[in-house]
Amino acid sequence: MSRPTTVGLLAVALAMVLLAGCTVGPSQRPSLATYGTGQTEVAGTAPSSVPVGPGGPGQRADPISWEACPDVDRVDRTTGLSFDVDCASVVVDRSSPNSFGDPAVEVARARADGVPEDAPAVVVVRGRPGENGRSAVASVAAGLSPAVREHFAVITVDLVGTGQSGPIDCLSGYDERAFMTLGIDPTESASATALAELSRSLTFECGDLAGPELSTVNSTAAADDLDALRSALGASTLTFIGQGYGATLGAVYADRYPGRLGAAVLDAPADPLDDLDARAAAIAVAAEKSLDTFAAACADFDGGCPLGNDPRGQIQKAVSTLDDAPGAGPGLGTTNGGSVLLTLLLRLGDLDGWPELATALAAAAKGNGEPIQDMLTEELGGQDAEWLGSAIIYACNDSALRISPDQMTTAVENIKQQAPLLGPYTVGLVGICTSWPAPEAALGAVKATGSAPILVAGAVQDPLAPYQAVQSLAGQLASATLISWQSGEHGSYPDSPCVSKAVDAYLLTGELPAVGSLCPP
Repeated sequence: MSRPTTVGLLAVALAMVLLAGCTVGPSQRPSLATYGTGQTEVAGTAPSSVPVGPGGPGQRADPISWEACPDVDRVDRTTGLSFDVDCASVVVDRSSPNSFGDPAVEVARARADGVPEDAPAVVVVRGRPGENGRSAVASVAAGLSPAVREHFAVITVDLVGTGQSGPIDCLSGYDERAFMTLGIDPTESASATALAELSRSLTFECGDLAGPELSTVNSTAAADDLDALRSALGASTLTFIGQGYGATLGAVYADRYPGRLGAAVLDAPADPLDDLDARAAAIAVAAEKSLDTFAAACADFDGGCPLGNDPRGQIQKAVSTLDDAPGAGPGLGTTNGGSVLLTLLLRLGDLDGWPELATALAAAAKGNGEPIQDMLTEELGGQDAEWLGSAIIYACNDSALRISPDQMTTAVENIKQQAPLLGPYTVGLVGICTSWPAPEAALGAVKATGSAPILVAGAVQDPLAPYQAVQSLAGQLASATLISWQSGEHGSYPDSPCVSKAVDAYLLTGELPAVGSLCPP
C-alpha cells in the first residue's frame, strides 16, 4: 500500500507494542523455495459447509444503501488517482447491556474507473484502529495493487469507537505531549512517575467519555461489526485485506466467523497469544537489529553519513543530549531522549526515509531537537488525529496484562542485553495500560478451523511486526499459507512485487503461493 503509514506519537508506538510482536529471539528465514517455483490452486474460496466459530453462525444486518458523501475525498493526494466514492451506515446489534457505541457503523466505498456498482467488495483495514477508516477510502484504494483495485469495490470502515462510529476522543493535548516525551527507562523514578500519571490520566479521561462500557471497545466487537457489514453487503462470505493491526483483526474475524470468510490477506500481523511484555521485548529486539543495519548503511547514503564514522555512538549522544537539555524531564512536553527513541521506533521500518532520519539524529546529537519534533508531527499527521486515543483503547482492551512495578523492573532488566538502547523504553510503553480496567474480551489463540484459505505475509526483518510473530500466527491458523519477504520494511504488500503478484493471484484466481515461499529483496 505504497508505504504503510508508520504513525506518530507514543500512542501508536504503544499500539505497535500491544498489537504486534512475539517471543524474543533472532529472526529465522524460511528454508523453502523462492516464490514462483509453483503455486497451489485453491478449489474454492469458501467451505462447502459453514463452520460455527465463537461468534456464532454470523451477524445479520439490513441491506446496505449507498449514498453520495461529499465530505470524503475522491482523489488520493499522493498518487492523484480518483475514484467513485459513496458512503453508508450499517446498523449493528448493540442490544447487549455491556456493548458500547452508536447502533451504526459508518463505511465508505471507492470504485476505480470502470468498476461497476455490483463489483465484488473487499474490506480493507490498514494500520491502527481509526487510522484509515471511512474518510481515507481513496488513499486506501490507491494503495492497493492495480489488479486488485481495478477488480474490487474497496470498502473502509470506521471501527466501533473511531471516526464516526461512536468515537471516543479522549486524548487531551496534555496527554499527547506527555506521550511524546516519556522517559528512556521506566524503572527510573522520574520516568516511572510520568508513566503512572499518564496511565491514570488517560484511563480517567477515556472512562469519563465512554462510561463503564469502555472495556467493550475491542477487536472482538470490531470483528462482529465486520460480519454485520458482510451481511449488509448481501454476501455469504467476506473478502478482507488487513495490514498491521488490521491483519490481526482479520485473524480474529477468521476465528470468530470461519464459515463467513471467503479470502483474507493478513500483512504484518501480531501474535494475539503473546502478553504485552513479550510483545514489547520482541519489537525492541527487532528494532535494535534494524538500528544496527541502519548504522551500517549510513556511510552509503547520498552525500555520506550525517552521523559521521560512529553512527551508533552519535545516536546514543542524540538521546543523552536531548535528555539532559533544560526542561526536558519525562512527560513534560519538551523534546527529550524518549522522543528520539520514539522516532526510531516509528521510522526504522521506512528504509527510503533513512537519510532523513540520520540527518535529524545528527541535529539532535548537537542539541537541536526540532527535526525530531518535526518528524513526530509529520507522523502524527496534524494535531487533531483522533485515532491516537483509539489505538490505545483497542490495545489496552485487547490485553489482560496490567504490569506491576516489579514486573516492569524484571522485564527491563531482561531486555537490556538484547536491546540496550530501545529495550527499556519500548517495554515501558506497556505501563500505559496499568490503570486500565480489566478487559471484556482479551485476545488469545486464533485457529479459524474450517475457514477458507488465508494468505499471511511478513518481512523477515520488519522492526515493527517481528517475523516470529507472523510465523506464529500463520501456524495457529488452520488454513494459512505464509509468504515471506527478505526485507526490513514494515509491511510487504504491495511494496514487494513478488508478494503483490501472490496476493493478486490469490484474490483474483484463488491460487496460493507454494508453501515456504520466500520473496527476494
